[in-house]
Amino acid sequence: MSLAKLENNKLKIGIVGAGPAGSMSAYFLASQGHAVTLFERKKEVERKVCGEYLCPEGVRLLEELNLFDRLCAGFEELNGMVLVSPTNISIPSYFPQTDKKKVNKGLSLNRKIFDQRLLGLALETGAVLLKDTTVTRVVQNTNQKWTVIANEENYEFDLLIAADGRQSKIGHTLKHLKFIDTKRAAIHCYLSRKVDRGQRLGEMHILNENRYCGLDPISDDEVNFSVVCDSKRLKKNTPQNIINEVLASSIRLNQMFDPVDDNTEIKVVTSLKNKNLYIAGNGLAYVGDAAGFIDPLTGEGIYNALLTSKLLKESIEQSENMNHALALYKRKKNNLSFQKNILNNFFQFLIKRPLLVNLTAVFLKKSQKRANHFIGIIGNIHGPLTGFIKMLKA
Repeated sequence: MSLAKLENNKLKIGIVGAGPAGSMSAYFLASQGHAVTLFERKKEVERKVCGEYLCPEGVRLLEELNLFDRLCAGFEELNGMVLVSPTNISIPSYFPQTDKKKVNKGLSLNRKIFDQRLLGLALETGAVLLKDTTVTRVVQNTNQKWTVIANEENYEFDLLIAADGRQSKIGHTLKHLKFIDTKRAAIHCYLSRKVDRGQRLGEMHILNENRYCGLDPISDDEVNFSVVCDSKRLKKNTPQNIINEVLASSIRLNQMFDPVDDNTEIKVVTSLKNKNLYIAGNGLAYVGDAAGFIDPLTGEGIYNALLTSKLLKESIEQSENMNHALALYKRKKNNLSFQKNILNNFFQFLIKRPLLVNLTAVFLKKSQKRANHFIGIIGNIHGPLTGFIKMLKA
């Protein structure tokens, strides 16, 4: 497939999954004039189990694309995060300034509203949505095109994009996805605060017994609350009891929230990590969580969805043919995954060692700049190496 084919002629592109990764990919590619079809198994957009946090680099990405006002109107800014150690050392930290941007802000957002806006943007550019449509099979033909079988109908595409999430059916069917049992579970709900902290800060609490929880203040009366713990706890305790144990174990959390009751909707997610062994090639590309999902710590799944879609779009723009485009995208994505895996493995190592967490808290507490640079790593403002060097110099 020549460069002229990629730039000037319409490709038929099928995208499975209409979440942020699928919708953003559809927007990019339909804007280039390609014929894009989105497959979505659900009838309507739903609010996902997610940290609902967009990091500062995600905000910057949308601003660069001139999409921030369209997609993020009405959502509240986040100025940083409060880090809390097992011994209740609280460290307010603020997203640091960079050469790119003097003021860095994250964002709390409602996933249902955000996903609806992003899908609407894709449809306005000409993408076609087939909702309430389940993809049951994908087959590559002898002519290198892909046939998608959905609701007993066959569709043929020049390029197939799998944006069907961390449990990607396409990845599983084609044996590209390797699930890794981290023996971890995420327990999620929405809580109302008893007291107003007065600052637009998220919170990350590192707890004893290899547990941590994240808070994202969506609005004045709604906090996105998640606990990540050993999945074995669910065999002996209900999700409600686990959340209440966490609230009772922390002075700060106990001051902020009442115990949850039977009326609180609680969801549990397991299989918190997968590895995609393929990423892209032969007319197929994975984006978002389908391209690899890491045990959550910072709630950056939305940013990853937007970024991988952008990387794929840029790779197509920069390439002479589709094979080259997909190879280029794969290299970019693997480089991104390499850095993130190193960072994630470090944090997971740290979390399992309360004494080391407390020593780190003491180290960060001594310097506001040091704490800010630490949160800059988590917020994707600094690369891991750059961020650690800045911390040591602060």
